[in-house]
Amino acid sequence: MQRLRLYDCRNSRLPEVIGQCIENTPAIAQMVNSAQRRLLMCKEACDEGWWGTWAEVAFNVSCSQPYITLPREIARLEVMDMCDNPVAIQNQFFEYLQFGNGRLPKLRSQCRRAGCEITQTYSRNNAVTFTDMTYAPQYIVAYITDDRDIGKRALIQGLDESENIVYSTDVQFQVTGVYVVLNSPSVQSPNTFAQLNGIQKDVTYGPVRFYQHDPTTGEEVLLLTMEPTEQTASYRRYYLQGVPRNCCGNNVEGNVQVTAIAKLDLIPVKADTDYCLIQNLEAIIEECASIRYSEMDAPSAKAMSQERHKLAIAFLNGELNHFLGKDSEAVNFAPFGSAHLPRQKIGRLW
Repeated sequence: MQRLRLYDCRNSRLPEVIGQCIENTPAIAQMVNSAQRRLLMCKEACDEGWWGTWAEVAFNVSCSQPYITLPREIARLEVMDMCDNPVAIQNQFFEYLQFGNGRLPKLRSQCRRAGCEITQTYSRNNAVTFTDMTYAPQYIVAYITDDRDIGKRALIQGLDESENIVYSTDVQFQVTGVYVVLNSPSVQSPNTFAQLNGIQKDVTYGPVRFYQHDPTTGEEVLLLTMEPTEQTASYRRYYLQGVPRNCCGNNVEGNVQVTAIAKLDLIPVKADTDYCLIQNLEAIIEECASIRYSEMDAPSAKAMSQERHKLAIAFLNGELNHFLGKDSEAVNFAPFGSAHLPRQKIGRLW
């Protein structure tokens, strides 16, 4: 099947519907992004999302570092599997339930309630970097991969070695953080940081890598790689409780591969070759028409906007039926529980 691109949207009847010329790529891209965002966030969207908005992903974790930091194209994890066993995913409020187990992780001596050591996954605050900064304070060094990015800027925000928020003056405005001007091959922050609270950068031609630089040893550790169109660093993070040393049953620690179904997040399209997240062209066209009617000051415009939105939802539901079928739901019927029969002391008839 063909993946839908901005080029396909621009060469359809979409420009005529929204009253734009086919050559006006920025205006068409803006409308397509708005339509995709509305369809992703609308109340009719199911928990799994529309066709093309989920994907199976894999991560390597260890019991010494039981965290997963998601890339920017993933909004959340829906279901997870570890060592061929499903793992429940809990939100941040789960650990604050009354009569619950409280905040995790805990020491084994503090784990008095049943279920405290159950293997589960817990949502955490968004993280600024994929790898946490260690042995603070550290300088932050930015490396460019394309010389055309010389002169672009990056803003590094956080706490200095005295645990104070770093402020600076940009022209005549006070900003939280300090700007660095990208240079080849790298540029170093003027001061050290004990904690990072945010990283921003201009739109660049190539990826930009951020390292921590030890002021004593000069050792550098990669913290984050930002893509060219990425301007702010904020990534979903999960904590995995009860990660085994490995999936083989021995006591040797290694990486454990975790697989999951991820709900994808929207990355706005800008160029003709960019892929759309919503893969239904007719739904995007109808939603764009809905947006256009919603901005008109006419008595019947609101009703027309709602009607076109309903058509978009109908196309998306039909797409799900087309690719997944109506009678192929994922159902697991386990009348005797989910454990294997020998563990339940239930005999077999064969």
